[in-house]
Amino acid sequence: MFSGSGDSVTLLNGSKVTLSALKGSGPALVWFVADGCASCASSVPVIASHLSDFSSHGVQVLAIGMYGFFAPGSQGLGELANFAQQAESGISLSNPAWNWGMSSESLTSAYDPQGVPDAYFLLDSSGHVAYQDSVPVSSIDALMAHVKELEHS
Repeated sequence: MFSGSGDSVTLLNGSKVTLSALKGSGPALVWFVADGCASCASSVPVIASHLSDFSSHGVQVLAIGMYGFFAPGSQGLGELANFAQQAESGISLSNPAWNWGMSSESLTSAYDPQGVPDAYFLLDSSGHVAYQDSVPVSSIDALMAHVKELEHS
């Protein structure tokens, strides 16, 4: 599933990472959000309330602003941070259990070619999609069940 430099994410601090770099470092939840997406905003506090559960199972959470739904560059990173903070009053974007960043065009296209926000992908340690769904606010129980299954596989 990982492709290399085309799977880049620019984190809120301006540094770039690739999903390829996550390969071998444990499972990851890759969740695509968009400005103006009501279900995304409703899902932020749900994911935030489960961060300790994700961490206890070794899952890194990466919330990614979808390409084209935020302005380019540093303005878009500011919009993404604002979106997250408005969705969850008091949210700590520096929590080490999750990272927030902006997707490259190729990464958004690879995972979500239709451009539908609030989709997520649970990746196993080797980078393969172990589970995918959308709208965490309504699917968190199924997601957490799959997180627990990953730990035992």
